[in-house]
Amino acid sequence: MGRFRVLIAEDEASLREALVELVTADPDLEVVAAAKDAFEAAELATGGRLDVALLDVKMPGGGAHAATELRRIQPGLPIVAYSAYQDRATVLEMLRAGAISFVVKGTAPEAILRTIHLAIRGEGSLSVEITADVVNELARLLQRSEATSRQLTALNQERSELLQVISHELFTPITTIQGFAQTIAQYGSALPPADARVLAEGMTRATDRLRRLVGNVRTAAALDRDHVRVATVPTPLADLLQRIRAEFADTPRRISFPDEASVSSLRVWAEPDLATRAVATVVENALDFGPDESPVELAVAREHGNVELSVSDRGPGIPAEVHDRIFDPLTQVDPTATRAHEGLGVGLFLARRVMLGHGGDVRAEDRPGGGARIVLSFLAVGDIGAGEPSFRGDERDDRGEGVRAR
Repeated sequence: MGRFRVLIAEDEASLREALVELVTADPDLEVVAAAKDAFEAAELATGGRLDVALLDVKMPGGGAHAATELRRIQPGLPIVAYSAYQDRATVLEMLRAGAISFVVKGTAPEAILRTIHLAIRGEGSLSVEITADVVNELARLLQRSEATSRQLTALNQERSELLQVISHELFTPITTIQGFAQTIAQYGSALPPADARVLAEGMTRATDRLRRLVGNVRTAAALDRDHVRVATVPTPLADLLQRIRAEFADTPRRISFPDEASVSSLRVWAEPDLATRAVATVVENALDFGPDESPVELAVAREHGNVELSVSDRGPGIPAEVHDRIFDPLTQVDPTATRAHEGLGVGLFLARRVMLGHGGDVRAEDRPGGGARIVLSFLAVGDIGAGEPSFRGDERDDRGEGVRAR
């Protein structure tokens, strides 16, 4: 059997010569290449098969780069890192680059040769000076890996639950549309005009419901992914409320809005589309849980430089056991599969994400006399014509326009 072929890379000439002399003296080893930097090491490695490489960590080009290139040229090549640096970051960098052994400069010659032979057999070793640090780091990595595994398991469970809920909620309006469409197709002109109108109105409501469900899921996913502040502009509150009127124009239940005169002078910092989505999800939640004979009531108040828009219903209220979780994703007042109320359990979560992105907030309250009240708090711009708007200086530019937070 021939001698094992060794590549040595070391930028200091005298030390490189000493390593070559040491390795050559071993009857089982042969130095086939000696490089002064990482780039020359990679170039020399193309000349033929190697059995092991001894690499200086801090040579020009870097030992980690050299290790990566050598293992690209010859996958599985055993790498022995050789360095005066024994800090945790240096050691881990080389291990990640593919080194299986790490020798500290100044180690006895026989120990260096033993490490090379172990590496050729595929056995890793570390100098005693760095073993404890690496073991501690590996323990931390193991703990982090276990925590990540638990988080992934929980996320997988949430995803499974979300898919089940989405399937249930989306099929509800789809089934309604399909059933009404089949009725119209079957009976056609034989349907009395009043019945046809009822079917058409039902299909419109189901379509609106489906549109809002899909919009809520899409918006929630986008906000959860971006984690950024929303770019806002001064928005008349009356315009925002008009958007809500249009959103629920075909809803048979009555929605009570504030008197136009009471909101005509109010402006808030808002991104109109997202703000509409936040308020609409809260209104829809109130419609789901409030009794048919009781209107959903919207009211406005000024509070500490904010404009608070509240949405109230006379439903069952929020049970104490879910009160602190009502804005978490997939939280539902009635989580059972036979619940009477629709909803993905993302509506209030979505509203909170939008409001936080606006620099505002949202909270839930028990309504006196029964029911629930959700309050959306917007940053106030100031009364129209009342001078400069009020805003948070770190969230607006010099022109008073909304800026995306960094």
